[in-house]
Amino acid sequence: MIVKKKFNNNVIMTVDKNGNELVLIGNGLAFNTRPGDPVDQSKVEKVFHIESGNNTESFADFVSKIPDWELNMTEEIINYGEQVLGVKLNKYLYLSLTDHIENAVQRSKDGNDLTNPLLWEIKELYPKEYSVAQYALKVIYKYTQVELLEDEAGFIALHFVNTQQEKEKMGQTMSIPKIVKDILAIVEHNFGIKLDRKSTSYERFLVHLKFFAHRVVDNESFPEDKIKMVQQLAESWPEIYDCVGKIDQYMQDKHQITINDDEKLYLMLHIYRVIKN
Repeated sequence: MIVKKKFNNNVIMTVDKNGNELVLIGNGLAFNTRPGDPVDQSKVEKVFHIESGNNTESFADFVSKIPDWELNMTEEIINYGEQVLGVKLNKYLYLSLTDHIENAVQRSKDGNDLTNPLLWEIKELYPKEYSVAQYALKVIYKYTQVELLEDEAGFIALHFVNTQQEKEKMGQTMSIPKIVKDILAIVEHNFGIKLDRKSTSYERFLVHLKFFAHRVVDNESFPEDKIKMVQQLAESWPEIYDCVGKIDQYMQDKHQITINDDEKLYLMLHIYRVIKN
């Protein structure tokens, strides 16, 4: 491999034998080198294969400005996340997660810890990502001696959720738990009940709402063929149809999203099951 661009004494950009751009990191890897020089592969400690279409040079520039200890901390967290989630995570997570942790640690030192009003929803919707975030708090303490609150684990978990969503921006991912929380509140208020959070039907409803929320914010169509049963069910279950109408109005008012008939049908079915339980 040949040095394509040097960012500091530890970070360079190169290309592999297939012409794919790589970012290489290693202590003194780029010392006394210039573009065109061969890469001393014995000094390479980290290799980043950047996904096609992304700006490799911009990524390398950001990484070159992250202190070694911070990069090691983030890498330890992400490696654990990949093991638990069973996926290869987008390398840009190194940037967003490092930046988030840096700000969270500084807030904690300043006594300005954030409260996470959606912590319960995040735990329930994304248990694997939340377990990774809990591990992250331990790693952060090991490197910084700062003990972040559990609320912060919820925010960190959403970074791991977002990096697995190809179409979503972070703001959209952060809206998912709020959408789910608000829909649950609409259902409970509409029927004057308290849903049994330990029931199987509730767990299924929660899973459906999670995927429903991701689909609508990503503007994805429902994966099934078009189903025209909504009006028939509306006649049989007028109260449930009215409830779904309120959910549709909420999505339009708060998120500028209109629910299609397929989504309405499946919401009606899940609401029927959960309130009958």
